[in-house]
Amino acid sequence: MEEKNIKSLNHYDSFEVIDAFQIDKNLDCESLNDWLQASGELDDFESTLLERVRRELVMYERQWNEEELKVNFIGFVFFLANVNERGKILTFFERKFSGVVNNISISVIVDCMIATPMKSGRPQSPYFFMQEFKRSRGDDHDPEGQMLAAMILARFHNQDTKVVYGCWVQGKYWTFAVLKEGNYCVSPSFDATQVGDLTQIVFILRKLKGLILNR
Repeated sequence: MEEKNIKSLNHYDSFEVIDAFQIDKNLDCESLNDWLQASGELDDFESTLLERVRRELVMYERQWNEEELKVNFIGFVFFLANVNERGKILTFFERKFSGVVNNISISVIVDCMIATPMKSGRPQSPYFFMQEFKRSRGDDHDPEGQMLAAMILARFHNQDTKVVYGCWVQGKYWTFAVLKEGNYCVSPSFDATQVGDLTQIVFILRKLKGLILNR
């Protein structure tokens, strides 16, 4: 039997990924709206810590490189989100995720992945991806395109039609996304230097736990 030729993408810019996999991009959908309407409360410790890292972001956002942004800010946001659930949900950083979908090879290094872990602690079923990029995006490093490619691969890998969640971060701006079958929806950007937006980012990430557990 003749083997099929496996194609690969030259870049992971969002336009290329959308066209290659025939994805419909929308600005509004029920699953995204439900996720973004997350609510909650912060205790005194959480409020104090969040305000401290917010002020650090205001002060140093233009100076930090990608790793400094991740260590000094993004890591604290995920700590406050408290998504992990022993044996059921685990957060992974800097993991390679690869496979073939529709005869197209996908291989990305995922900045952050939330997944069901195997007994060994490795990621098994991924449900959320975050890509982070400090500078303005371009064809050679588009965080949205890399995130979407990982979401498409997760949909294929999980072998179901349930929602896959995502987010890309560019400096102080966070944008959330959902993919269900071929329907891809994106949120307006949240400015993490603003108290209200940053608090809502934490609540949105916290809601992932319930969304994943109730799948």
